[in-house]
Amino acid sequence: MKKSILIASMLIGVILFSTSYWYYNSGPASFPTDEQVVEEMTNHFSYVSNSVIQDTIFLDDRHVFVPFTAEGEIYGLSLWERNNRKWNAVLVSTSGDIKVWKIKSEDPTTYHALWNYPPQDQVDYMKFYLINKRGFHITGVKEHYEPGLQLEQTITLSENLFGSMKLSKEWLAVINSLTDSLKVPLYNFHWNTYDSSDKPIFPERHENRSSSIDGETNIEFAVFIEEFELE
Repeated sequence: MKKSILIASMLIGVILFSTSYWYYNSGPASFPTDEQVVEEMTNHFSYVSNSVIQDTIFLDDRHVFVPFTAEGEIYGLSLWERNNRKWNAVLVSTSGDIKVWKIKSEDPTTYHALWNYPPQDQVDYMKFYLINKRGFHITGVKEHYEPGLQLEQTITLSENLFGSMKLSKEWLAVINSLTDSLKVPLYNFHWNTYDSSDKPIFPERHENRSSSIDGETNIEFAVFIEEFELE
């Protein structure tokens, strides 16, 4: 009798474990439709209820980038994450200025740069920067000086004003070295934009926009930088 009860308990345990594993790890049937995406974004900002979805870009099987347009010359983006078989909007932003989604904060290979710029601003290309500012600190009796560092990458926007990009191997190596050498790395991401005549321009239609972000999501809003601030 006791043996039968033990076997039954084990079977129930296996069934419960299998059911839980399937629920938390199996994917939903599909990503939400454009209409459902807009409905969810409207819960964050009512004035994007007439949005047009420009594209649906899977960064991996659990993370999606959705650029959109809306009235008022809005060129924004939303970011989606699948959790427990449900897709959730973890960021809705009415500004398409470049942002870095750190999907796993401790793993720079999961970082994605994302943007969506208005054609009216006539932006031809963007320069994207990784900048580590000079630093100095003292640990006990030891003095440590951290030299400044600046990496630059040009992103062509003339053909497609929205897009996503993973960090290059060079940038990943630098970030890992900075993370290893400092308890609190001083690096940040920056950007500026240019027209087809190589003249610096600022996409004014992204000014005074808003963002709604899930508190547990790590997204760095890259900061615009003037040329005179660069090394």
